[in-house]
Amino acid sequence: MRKKNLRLLAALIVAGMLAAGLGTVLAADKVKLTVAYTYNVESFLPGEDENNNEIINYLREKSGFDIHWIILPPDQPWEKVNLMLASGDPPDIIYCPDKNQFGNWLHQGALARLDEYLTDTPNLDRLVPEDAWGAVTWEGGRYAVPIPQNQRIAGTTGIFVRTDWLDELGIERPETLDEYYDMMVRLKNDRKVIPLTAAAANGLIDGFTGAFGIGTAYKVKDGKIVCSYIEPEAKEYLAYMNKLYREGLLDMEFPVNKGGNVQEKMVSGQAAMAPVGWWDALPIDRNFTKLNPDGKLEYIKPPVGPRGEWGIPNHGPVRTFLVVPAQSRRIKEAVEFLEFMADPEVYNYVSFGLEGVHYYEENGEKFLTEEYENRRWQIYYTLVDTQEGFAIRLRDKGFKEYSDQVVPYCVLENIDAYAPPLPELMDRTAELNEVIEEYYARFITGDLGLDRFDDFVRQWRRRGGDSVLEELNKWYEEYAG
Repeated sequence: MRKKNLRLLAALIVAGMLAAGLGTVLAADKVKLTVAYTYNVESFLPGEDENNNEIINYLREKSGFDIHWIILPPDQPWEKVNLMLASGDPPDIIYCPDKNQFGNWLHQGALARLDEYLTDTPNLDRLVPEDAWGAVTWEGGRYAVPIPQNQRIAGTTGIFVRTDWLDELGIERPETLDEYYDMMVRLKNDRKVIPLTAAAANGLIDGFTGAFGIGTAYKVKDGKIVCSYIEPEAKEYLAYMNKLYREGLLDMEFPVNKGGNVQEKMVSGQAAMAPVGWWDALPIDRNFTKLNPDGKLEYIKPPVGPRGEWGIPNHGPVRTFLVVPAQSRRIKEAVEFLEFMADPEVYNYVSFGLEGVHYYEENGEKFLTEEYENRRWQIYYTLVDTQEGFAIRLRDKGFKEYSDQVVPYCVLENIDAYAPPLPELMDRTAELNEVIEEYYARFITGDLGLDRFDDFVRQWRRRGGDSVLEELNKWYEEYAG
């Protein structure tokens, strides 16, 4: 116990030294680097800010750079960055979790090509999977450091169900579309509830789309990329969902529902089932349990379709794009700093703090202490991330119970996520999505008959869909070849 107390005291002394200004060493001879990071809800401790705290002091001391951090505004963050770029005084590193914004800067010529600076970066090489680099490679050059997604840890969405009702009615967990249909009929007749609710103005309901092979917008079919939503199997999906709607098995309000409506219907017992992201499952379940202490909500496997297809999309390969503006006079140093941030020791300190103070280890696993609560603002400095770190945060905030349930079901890959920002895809996606929204929900409600499906396909092509497919297939030939 005495040794443990001494270790804790020593750690507290180190923490105090850092907080007291370990980084106050004169920086006149240091290279200054500016980092722009997106806003998060976490707040700094009283008397501290993004450029005055133990982590920024640690980074200044250990990296040898005079680091200046900028937290972007929560609304329209890229406007501020664009103003900085236009001023000729850009940040040296930008944390950008938005692929479209990365693509805009890329095609404007605003980003530095990084290849010559990535030749000796073992920490980044270890962190970034090989297949993630393709998403940041344009005309043979790499224009960002891609920080990988954590889909193996978290997944995305799943079918969240009142399994206590299934058990009370003696309904086995459904597997096929027919079994799902039979389950919904029983729930409607015996429980007098909405069997399936969703917020899907575009008519695309996760889990059910996957059963018909249209779980992602684009897929490889017969060696080529096609748009799933204009293929014949999409018409099968629409016919099935229209049947659910006509028979009162699908929420009549699904085209106008928002996420809050779905949560309310699940919590109050108005609905039995919904596609729900793991991040929403926690608040739904907590509120539900208060009203229904004997009830149970769980994720179940999404339905398997007539050709054996099933599943829900996972995340793409890249979570965040770390970019360096072409105007930066410190491109080499910026990449050196990213390599420094990917060092396991640095990552561990930024993410978890000091052992014995902010976390402790037991059986090789990290556990966060109460003192860590005063350090949650560390998220602003997590330029890089790991599967382990993400999993610890999920567990710490209570999400892991739900994310673990959906991971096995998030098996569909968005093939276009492996491509760099393609100009036609970027320019046309919003308009093509409008066409989907214009037609799909109306097909499902019966406002439009499925004899108009060809009209929908013509509209999709007229709005630029064919040029997108041409561009995607040109990329895919090189990617697959």
